Amino acid sequence: MRARVIRPSHPSAALTLLSAAAALLSGCTGCETSTRDLPAGAAAAPASPAAPQLPPARDLVHLVDELPNCDIEHRGLLFDTGAGALLGRFAWQGTVPTGIHAVEHAGSTWARISDRQIKLTFVLPSASPIFVSARAVGLASRYATISLDDQLLGTLRFQRDQIRIASTPTTTLPADPGLHTLTIRFSGRLRAGEAFADVDWVRVGIPDEDPTTYGPPTLRDVVAPAAALSGVPHRSIALRAPGAVRCAFRPSRVTRLRTAVGAQGSAEGDAEIRVLRDGQEPLVIHRVHVEGGDKATWTDIELPLAPFAGSLISLELRATAAARGGRILFGDPVLAGSPEPPPSVPAARAVVIVALNGVERPDLPPWSGRPEPHLATLSELATSATTFDHHRGPSTVVSAVVASLLTGLPPPAHTVTDTGARLPARMTTLGAIASDSSIRTGFFTGVPTTFRAFGFGPGWSRVLEHPPTSGEPATTPIDAAAAWISETVRQDAGNRLLAFVHARGGHPPWEVGPKELNALKPADYAGPIEPRRAAQVLARLRNRRRDVLSPDDRDRIRDLFSIALAGQDRALGNLIGTLKTAGLWDETLFIVTGDLASGRSDTALYAESLDLQEPVLALPLYVHFPGDLYAGQRVSAPTEIIDIARTAVASLGLSFARKPLGKDLAAVASGLEGVERDPQIAALGDRYSTRWGNLVLSGRLGVPPFLCDLDVDPTCAFNRREVMPLATVSLFRRTVTFDLSLRAPAAQREPATIDAETAAVLNVWGAQ
Repeated sequence: MRARVIRPSHPSAALTLLSAAAALLSGCTGCETSTRDLPAGAAAAPASPAAPQLPPARDLVHLVDELPNCDIEHRGLLFDTGAGALLGRFAWQGTVPTGIHAVEHAGSTWARISDRQIKLTFVLPSASPIFVSARAVGLASRYATISLDDQLLGTLRFQRDQIRIASTPTTTLPADPGLHTLTIRFSGRLRAGEAFADVDWVRVGIPDEDPTTYGPPTLRDVVAPAAALSGVPHRSIALRAPGAVRCAFRPSRVTRLRTAVGAQGSAEGDAEIRVLRDGQEPLVIHRVHVEGGDKATWTDIELPLAPFAGSLISLELRATAAARGGRILFGDPVLAGSPEPPPSVPAARAVVIVALNGVERPDLPPWSGRPEPHLATLSELATSATTFDHHRGPSTVVSAVVASLLTGLPPPAHTVTDTGARLPARMTTLGAIASDSSIRTGFFTGVPTTFRAFGFGPGWSRVLEHPPTSGEPATTPIDAAAAWISETVRQDAGNRLLAFVHARGGHPPWEVGPKELNALKPADYAGPIEPRRAAQVLARLRNRRRDVLSPDDRDRIRDLFSIALAGQDRALGNLIGTLKTAGLWDETLFIVTGDLASGRSDTALYAESLDLQEPVLALPLYVHFPGDLYAGQRVSAPTEIIDIARTAVASLGLSFARKPLGKDLAAVASGLEGVERDPQIAALGDRYSTRWGNLVLSGRLGVPPFLCDLDVDPTCAFNRREVMPLATVSLFRRTVTFDLSLRAPAAQREPATIDAETAAVLNVWGAQ
C-alpha cells in the first residue's frame, strides 16, 4: 500500500461563521465552538444562555433508528454482523450473500458463514496504518486470509468451537483514505450442512496506545434505551472514547440537529459534533465538555444545519475523551425540520390525474424556456398552477410508473418491474380506496400497457380502454373523462369523484389530417415515417439497433409529435373547462404528469426498459391545488411519482391501510417539510439509479457503481466514485436498505395475459 499526501481543503469563511452561529443558537451550557476551525483572526462566539429556544419541530429523523445505515467507530471501524448493519456492505451486492445466516450465541446475533469468501466495502476517512481483527468461532475452518484491495494483510486463526478474537499484524505503511474492499477467505472443506465459521464482528482497527480491553461498539452495545442522568431518561447513543457514529443526510435550510449530551460514569468527558464531506477536511461545528458522577446532568444542544443545505454530508457524533469505563451519551439525537407544521393538501371534492405518454420536459412549458402557442392549456398551467422542477419516475417501464402512481409503492413492491408483468389484484389502488369510501371513480386509458391485460382497471366504478386500433380520436380518454365528470355532477351535485386518465400524449400512431400532413416539410418527403404506422416502424428500428433515421425523418417525427400533442392539449383545456362549468375547479386537485420521457435518439424513441438515465427519468409535474394554493410557483425540491398517490389520497380525506410512502406535494411546495429522509430511487431488474440532490449513483448490483455529480458534470461523463467515497457508500447503502425493506418475493410477480386482440393492439402501439 502506498502512502498518500493529503492536502486539506479548508471551508469557506462564510460557512465557518455560520458554524459559530450554530453554537450561539444552541443555548447550551458547558460547550464551545472550535476556534481551530475558524478563519484566522475570527474569535469563537461565546455561548448565550439567554438565547431563545426554537419551538419543537414537527418533522423528525431519529438517529438511533438510522444506526444500521451509519458507520460506527471505536478505535477503528466496526462491522457488526447482526441487526442488519452489514446491508450494502457486501461489495456492491444488493442482498446478504446466500451463504450467510444469522445464529444466536449467548443472546447475541452472529453470522454463520458457509461461503468460501466474503467481501466488505468501506471508507477509510484518513490515511492510517491498520489491522483487521474478528471475534469468531471456528467450525470447518481453522483460519482465514485477509486482503485489502487484493493485497494480503495477514491471517486470522480460529479455535474450533471456542470463541476467540484473532488479529492480523498492523500494516507498516498507512492505508490510503477512501474506498476499500476487505476480503475474508476461509480455509477448509465443507461437508453437507457445515459452515466455515461463526463471526460476531469484524474490525478494521487503528493502532493506538490504549491498554484497555477493546469493547466493540455493536448496535446492541451502542444503544442505551433509557439512559438517565439526574432522573431524566433519554434514548441514547452511548460511545466509548475515542468513538463515533457517522450518518449521511442531506439537510435543508431549516434542518437542525437536536440532542442532549452527558457523561455516563464517575468522571468528565468531551464530545464533538463534526461534518464530513468528500474532498474536505472534517469540520467541527460544536464541542461540549460534560461532567459525570452522581450529579451529572444533560447538556441540551440545538444546531442549525443551514450552512450545509442541499449538500450530502456525513454528520458525526464523536466521543473524544472519557474516563475508563465511562461513556459519552447523545440523548435522543434527531434531525428536526421546520418548527412550523407543513400544511397538508387542501380537501378536494374532485381529484383528476392525467398522465401523458411519450412526452419530455424540454418539449413542455415552462421547461422548454420558450413560448409554446400550440400548448395553450399547459402554458396556462405553467403560470397558474404549481410546477415541480425535479420530478422523477421510478422506472423506465410505463406500466411500472403508472402502477407506482396508483398504489403509492415503488416497482419492487408492486412487482410490475418489466414490460411483461401485470399489476396483481391484491394491490390496493387509489381507485379501490376511493370506491370503498363512496367516491365515484373513473379510469380512462389510451395506452395499451395499462389495459386490463396488465392488471389495471379493477376497483374503479367506470373503466374505458381506448386502443389505437379503434379509429376513434386519440383524445378519447380525456374527452370521456370530461363527459363522465359532467354526468356524475349532473346526477348529484354533491358527488365526490376521482378520475385517472392515461392519455396518449405524443406517442404514435398520430392523427393528422391530409391538409396538415401536406403542409409539413419537406414537401416531397418519401421516408418511412407516416402517422398511422410510425410506432411499428420505430419499433423495427429499435430492434435493429441501428441509426437509420435521416434528418428529414427526425424533422417529420418532431412535427407529427407536435401536432398530436397540440390535440391532447386542447382536450386538456376542455377537461378543465368541464370542471369549471360544473363548479368544481376551485375544489379540484388537478395533476398533469408524464409516465416516461420518450428519449431523443433513434434507438430510444418511444421505447421502454431504457437505461436509468436522468433525461429519461425526468418527468413534468403540474399541480393545481384547491383554492389556487401556491399558484404560479416553481418548486425545486425533489418529488417522485409515489408523491402523487399520497397527495391524492390525503386530499380526499382518505389513507392507505399501511404506512404511506412519499411526500405530500402541498407540504413540499410550502418549503416547510424540512428533512429530506431518503433519496429518489429508480429500479429496473438488477439495475438502479439513486439520486440525492445533485448526486446520482447508478449501476448494476454486484458491480462497482458509477457516481455522477450533476452540478459539475451534467452529462455524467466522469465517474466520481473514487473521489467521493463517502457519498458513494452512503447512496448505495440507502439504495439497498430501501429495496430490501419493500421488495416483494419474486414469486409474487404475475405475468400479463396477452390474447390475440391485445397482441394486435400492442403491435400497432410499437410495443411488440
